[in-house]
Amino acid sequence: MRAVLCTGTNSSEDLTVAEVADPTPGAGQVIVAVRAASVDFVDTLIISGRYQVPVPRPFVPGNNLAGVVVEVGPDCTRFAVGDRVHGMAFVGAFAEKVAVAERQLRPTPDGLDPAAACLTGAPWRTAYDSIVSRGELRPGEDLVVLGASGAVGSAAVLIGKALGARVIACASTQEKLDFCGTLGADAGVLYSAPGFKEALKAACPGGADVVLDMVGGEYSEPALRATGYGGRFVVVGFAAGAPARVPLNLPLLKGSRVIGYEIADFESREPEEAARNRDALETMLAAGTFIPPITGRMSLDTAIEAIRLVGGRDKLGATILEMS
Repeated sequence: MRAVLCTGTNSSEDLTVAEVADPTPGAGQVIVAVRAASVDFVDTLIISGRYQVPVPRPFVPGNNLAGVVVEVGPDCTRFAVGDRVHGMAFVGAFAEKVAVAERQLRPTPDGLDPAAACLTGAPWRTAYDSIVSRGELRPGEDLVVLGASGAVGSAAVLIGKALGARVIACASTQEKLDFCGTLGADAGVLYSAPGFKEALKAACPGGADVVLDMVGGEYSEPALRATGYGGRFVVVGFAAGAPARVPLNLPLLKGSRVIGYEIADFESREPEEAARNRDALETMLAAGTFIPPITGRMSLDTAIEAIRLVGGRDKLGATILEMS
């Protein structure tokens, strides 16, 4: 089969599209013919060796996928050949076929096409869990999203609006803010410009009720200062490259909460709530409550270009690979 192969840690320079051996299923695994796979920022971290879980080289990258089961391994009871599925492989999804533990897959509901289904693996799950389970967002509240133009951020804008929030998008360029406006964001703030804290406070005069921080670095403290009394500050990631250092007197004075979210821990420690969230999210996507902003549809032949684009952090919305 054909796949993207990573042989080193020099980012996209160590990637090729090559012929590799077809995967074989181990115990509890199924083989999925991939129909679509999302290209996410975390994939670029794994490829460059900057992810917290190292992956031995060579390997096929790609986490989030949707496709069809074509082979079932020993001890598998949930799926049969021909079933439409989606989920997370961690690595291996940027290929025509991938072996995945069946516990990491879900049946794809009718009405959910592969392009949308592959996004529910991590980006949309992260946005939904962070907003609903960690942020406890309620209708009418102010939701601030740092890094609002990326895959997780754009999902958060759409989910926040669908849940009745007023959404303030924060991004590094005006082009990104304009994109967020097309998704329905009520206001936009440049965090790369001077006066970010003041501009954010002006955008939500009563204080932010929920902040989703995918950026970290120097931008977290001003966003935390912009929360209102009882606000919830949800830490999701550090796209700026470094975790933030914030004075702990801020949550003390504001009666606010700083809450972390990591998708694997949430799935393993709170499986029932995670499953409810998946059902709700997939129902909304299948019903067309919101349409994922897929701004890049690429093939396996152009997968390396897609990975470079996403790694550069200038990409708006979601990028997916569609397999023939």
